[in-house]
Amino acid sequence: MHAIDLRNMSIFLLEDDRKIPKEHLHSMCKFKCGANTCRYIALTVKGYVCSKKTPIKKVIDKRVEEKKSNACGDNCYGLGKEKGRENG
Repeated sequence: MHAIDLRNMSIFLLEDDRKIPKEHLHSMCKFKCGANTCRYIALTVKGYVCSKKTPIKKVIDKRVEEKKSNACGDNCYGLGKEKGRENG
């Protein structure tokens, strides 16, 4: 597994196109719905954002696979542009 420098995650997570609209957060991300809640929701200073198309996706997926995450949903295509694919 490749190491991810989490200090640089703000480069990805603070992009405006990752902010999750309130309606999407509840209808698609299933916010606060237990195991059905999207695993890729992240809370930042800008509010809730989608981390699915970032380098941290692999870390989140591994946590779900190892049953170390309560939120297990993978409910949509993800928000924002694909980033960091070259990292793994």
